[in-house]
Amino acid sequence: MRGFLLIDKAAGNSSFDVIRQLRKITGIKRIGHCGTLDPFATGLLICALGSYTRLNSLLEAREKSYEATLRLGQSTTTGDPEGEVEETAAPNIERFDARAITEAALALDELAVPKYSAVKIQGQRAYKLMRQGVEVEIAPRAVKVHSFQFINPNELSEQNPCLSYACTVSKGTYIRSLSIWIAAQMQTVAHTVSLRRTAIGDISVDDAVKLDELTDWQAALVPCERLFGHLVSRHMDAEQIRVLKHGQSVPVDMADTEQILVLNEMGGIETLGYIKDGHLHPKVNF
Repeated sequence: MRGFLLIDKAAGNSSFDVIRQLRKITGIKRIGHCGTLDPFATGLLICALGSYTRLNSLLEAREKSYEATLRLGQSTTTGDPEGEVEETAAPNIERFDARAITEAALALDELAVPKYSAVKIQGQRAYKLMRQGVEVEIAPRAVKVHSFQFINPNELSEQNPCLSYACTVSKGTYIRSLSIWIAAQMQTVAHTVSLRRTAIGDISVDDAVKLDELTDWQAALVPCERLFGHLVSRHMDAEQIRVLKHGQSVPVDMADTEQILVLNEMGGIETLGYIKDGHLHPKVNF
């Protein structure tokens, strides 16, 4: 069995907790997700089953959309509610300028990476090293903020020093870091108190299902064409697919491309390939 499930992750579960539960529900051991969500976060987690885990990188590379809320005037060791309070400061709400911060966010080209993150340092996860008392240094990461908008900014006050925002960002952008950056524009500190992933590319969390509501997982499988509509694809018959799966090329009347998905007559993905000089060559067969 192979396919994709769209899960609306609940707060308190790690992304691997979701995988562990799906293995029990489906009986399938080979399951992976397309982009980690922190335990405190909620929202869209695309999970690949069976051989389709080899397609994860294609989905991980897509831009991601979030809604987040930060609390001004208080930083934590992890940048989220799960860490210990590290610093307190005046929230400086009088320095809030929605337009200036929005314009600066859209011009960002790099952001810090949280020390409590899954980034590997010499083969070990940064957060594990930090928990062991080992201080880590992580270089800033190149990012792109495709869209940014504050949500109800007029609600910001001394009694409610919180800002909510929606954004669409490139792969590898840490929203915890973006919240800290926003606070820095106001010359104060902050941490992210809530985070929800609302979309990956054009795939919305509105189409996802909560784990405790997943009564018929096979019926919940998402058509491949729904997930990979942004990529070049081609339907082929059984004989053409057989040839590709033997490592041979198939002649096609298409322009050269470095990446193409070969679909069977039912819309399932059979091969990831490329086209060169009028021939489709297989790279990965499923």
